[in-house]
Amino acid sequence: MDTDLDRNAGMKVFTSRQGDIYLGNVGDGLQKAIRSLDPSLVFVLADDNTVQHCVPLVESLAEAAISPIVIASGDQHKTIDSCETIWASLVESGADRESLILNVGGGMICDLGGFAASCYQRGIRFAHIPTSLLAMADAAMGGKTGVNYGGYKNYIGRFEAPSFIWTDPIFLKTLPRQEILDGLAEIVKHAIIGSRELWETISTFERLESIDWHTLLELNIPVKLHISDIDPFEKGIRKTLNFGHTIGHALESHFLHSTEPLSHGQAVTLGMLAETILAHLTGLLGKEDFKSIINLILRLLSPCEVTLPSIDVLRPWLQGDKKKSGGSVGYSLPDSIGTCRWDIKVEETLVRESLDWVNQVRKG
Repeated sequence: MDTDLDRNAGMKVFTSRQGDIYLGNVGDGLQKAIRSLDPSLVFVLADDNTVQHCVPLVESLAEAAISPIVIASGDQHKTIDSCETIWASLVESGADRESLILNVGGGMICDLGGFAASCYQRGIRFAHIPTSLLAMADAAMGGKTGVNYGGYKNYIGRFEAPSFIWTDPIFLKTLPRQEILDGLAEIVKHAIIGSRELWETISTFERLESIDWHTLLELNIPVKLHISDIDPFEKGIRKTLNFGHTIGHALESHFLHSTEPLSHGQAVTLGMLAETILAHLTGLLGKEDFKSIINLILRLLSPCEVTLPSIDVLRPWLQGDKKKSGGSVGYSLPDSIGTCRWDIKVEETLVRESLDWVNQVRKG
C-alpha cells in the first residue's frame, strides 16, 4: 500500500489524562520516552506480522534485551488463552511491578497487551506503539483494554491508560489496502460524530492514495482524546464513539466463524451505513448531511458486498451488546455532521429497514 508520508513533518505531542501521545518519527524520541519511566525490564509484545516488519526498529530504540512475546495475528486470538501465554512469559522472564510492556501492533495487540499488563501483579506499565491505521486512529487511544469472550467482542476488559502512545505513520507502509481502509473507517467516524474540520479535510481526498496521513492523524487524534478525556468511563458523551459499532459489532460477531469473516473496519463501515440511515429514519439527521455521509462512505471506504443478515439473525448479537442498559440497546446516531447523540432507542422495524437498505444501496 503506497501512502503519502512526510518523515520530516514536525513532532506533535498531545497531552491528555491518558498519557502523552507522540505523532512523528519513532527514532526522534522513543528511547527518551522509555528511559523517563526507568523500567526494570522492557518487554515487547507483537504478533507474527509485526515481529517481522516493525519490532526490529522498535527493539533497536528500546534496548529491549528479552525476546519478544509473539501472539498469532488475528482478532480470534484476542483471548484469555493469549493472556495466559503473555503472563507465563512474564513470569518466566522475571517481570516485576517496575517492568514495562511495549505493545507493538494493531488494535488487537494494544487491547490484549494492555489488558494482560493491567492484570499482571495487579498492574504493570505498558505503552502502545500502534502499527496499523486502525490502532493509530482509534484503538490505541482511550484507555480501553480487553479480550473477546464467548463470541462477543471485547467482553472482558478494563479501563487502563498506557504510559504513552507513539504514533509513527511510517508503519503504514507495511499495510495492505484493506487494513488502511479499516483505519480510515474510524477516522471517518470521528469526523461524523465530532469534527467538521476533520470531515472537510477528508472530503477533499478523491481516492485513498492521495491522503496525507500525518495531517489526517493530527486532526483525528484530538477528537478521540477530547471525548475520552471528558468521559473516561463511558457514562455519557463517550458513547458517541460507538456510532457504527452497535450494528457493526453484531455483524463482526456473526461473521467471526464464517468462511469469510469481516475485519473490524469492514463491519464498522457497514454499521455506519446502517446507523446513518437509522439516524435519517428517526428524524435526527437531515437529508443533505445524510446524503453526504453515505456518498463519502461509498466513495472512500469501499464497503464490502457481503449480504447483511436479517434482524432475526442479528438479534442475539445485538441483545448481547455490552453497551445494552435496562434490557434495551441504545444507539449512538449523528444529528448533523460533527455532532452525535447517544442512548437513542430505535424500533426494531427501523433496524430491519436499515439492514435491507444497506443491502440495496451497494447494488447501485
